[in-house]
Amino acid sequence: MRDEDDALFSGRGALPEDLARLERALSQLPLPPEPDWNARPRPERRPPVFAWAAAAAVLVIASAALLLLGRDAWRVETLAGKPSLGGVAFAGRIALGGRVTTDTRSRARLDVQGLGVVELEPGSALRRVRGQGPERKLALDHGTLTAFIQAPPRQFVVETPVGVATDLGCTYTLSVARDGRGKLAVTLGRVTFTHDGLESFVPAGLWCPLSPSGDGVPRRDYASDTFLAAIATYDSTQGDAPALERVLETAEPSDAITLWHLLPRVDETARARVAARIAALIEVPADVSRERVLALEPAALDAWWGAIGMGPASEWRTTSPKQALP
Repeated sequence: MRDEDDALFSGRGALPEDLARLERALSQLPLPPEPDWNARPRPERRPPVFAWAAAAAVLVIASAALLLLGRDAWRVETLAGKPSLGGVAFAGRIALGGRVTTDTRSRARLDVQGLGVVELEPGSALRRVRGQGPERKLALDHGTLTAFIQAPPRQFVVETPVGVATDLGCTYTLSVARDGRGKLAVTLGRVTFTHDGLESFVPAGLWCPLSPSGDGVPRRDYASDTFLAAIATYDSTQGDAPALERVLETAEPSDAITLWHLLPRVDETARARVAARIAALIEVPADVSRERVLALEPAALDAWWGAIGMGPASEWRTTSPKQALP
């Protein structure tokens, strides 16, 4: 064995210079901590099988929920400002329980899946709620929306604090303030508005005011100024007799639709005058007695509605006649 080999393995003698330098460098390194030789080794802990199963179940349920929500979520598009989404909302969409809110500078467009779109104006709050059966339903808490719907009748519904608008395939604007006052105006198609058992049939070209007590009677956009002023006075005076007389005096044949809506809303004495004026303005069915109309018999009222030329009343109703009329 060479001398340097003996020095290396026996520890006697001088080490080669390069190994000596390495030894000096290693001697400056800190020593590892001394192990606790008396400590018992800990067994490796593995999650129990049921924990893995529970985690997998949660993952499956969450994935299924996201898949279902994704299929039924409605896309929200920003038209102006910064509309905010809340509730069940994600990735620019809202599902059942979701909501859209616009401030004074914001506008939004909501894609009503498969039916059309709804545009939400500034200062509005809109929620998506569950409808009945195939209904797609929204709740307008306050503000203004315009609906552009192409769908079978009664597929799209908007509820407000003062009543419910049911779309019969149309375009309309619905607004309601925080105090419950507002307006429903139809520009295409037809809408039925329901409040406390009364239904208003609003075709294109008509509008009706809304209030905490419900909806006012529909009136034509292009009715005479004198008639519109008279019906507005009637609304504001809670329907007193002089105001009603002015409405009847200024009504034209095309205003019979407004007078028809007055029949279930006035007392028996006023009802006789309203019915007489309708019969003077348009040709009513000869086989339907005036007495049946004054008694608010549903079939008689429906027959007089048919005489106005807006189609059968059955096409309009969202409730049975007994519920729709007192």
